Amino acid sequence: MAVRVAREGRLALDAALADQLVPELLHRWRALDALPHTTPRQLLAHTSGLPNYFRDEAFMARLREEPRRVWRPVELVDHAAAHGTPRFSPGQGFEYSDTGYVVAGILVEQATGRPLHGVYRELVFDPVGMDRTWLEGHEPAREQEVAHHYSDELDWTTVSPTIDWAGGGLVTAAPDLARFVRALWSERVVDSRGLDDLTQWTPGASFPPGHALRYERYGLGIGSNVVEGVELLGHTGFIGAFAFYARDYDAVLVGTHNASQVDRWPLVAALCRELREAQI
Repeated sequence: MAVRVAREGRLALDAALADQLVPELLHRWRALDALPHTTPRQLLAHTSGLPNYFRDEAFMARLREEPRRVWRPVELVDHAAAHGTPRFSPGQGFEYSDTGYVVAGILVEQATGRPLHGVYRELVFDPVGMDRTWLEGHEPAREQEVAHHYSDELDWTTVSPTIDWAGGGLVTAAPDLARFVRALWSERVVDSRGLDDLTQWTPGASFPPGHALRYERYGLGIGSNVVEGVELLGHTGFIGAFAFYARDYDAVLVGTHNASQVDRWPLVAALCRELREAQI
């Protein structure tokens, strides 16, 4: 979404946050002393060095103590500032951080003057026809029930959905997700230069073998993998979700598991084998 708003001239991907984020927030998060010198591109490429609140043990302890607490987006960054340590200087490393997505979401709200879920709906959901998709905890549900997702014994539907927000707080259905992927790569979400930004691969940005997210190359919220000889462009979710575009086959692959310990990649590999065999 930040790339779309940037293409409309309402924020600058390569300008420092000191020139774009309100000073009150920069002061509030002054413990993150490199944040004013960080750019939105670095937030989206995970090269900001911001500590990841979502992977912090103190944050998980707070969730166990107050699972239904409603979190404001600024409070998620507050936690990172209070409990985390920057991992490296901006642009000097690569490490996935939900905190960066939250800061980028706050910047989008400031740039547009609208709540993030309203921006999603105006610029993407309504034009694309994603009628079963919503930002959980921030707007009314569009379905009576959602799938349960588990990390060991933890059922994530028992935890306030506001813990994720711009880092992945959307609820959707497979047809809606497929519509989004198709719309993205047909330049209905961002134009061709926006797609170039999304797929401008970050030097040194990859995950080690065996990592659940598994990106061999990473751009701005989008990664690239080759599975069974098929190049996949897209994103993987916190539990087991995936949304990929196989450009050489003009095919969309979306799906999910509902348990974090289940490996999504055998399913993805099976789908890729089906693609290849269908071309023979």
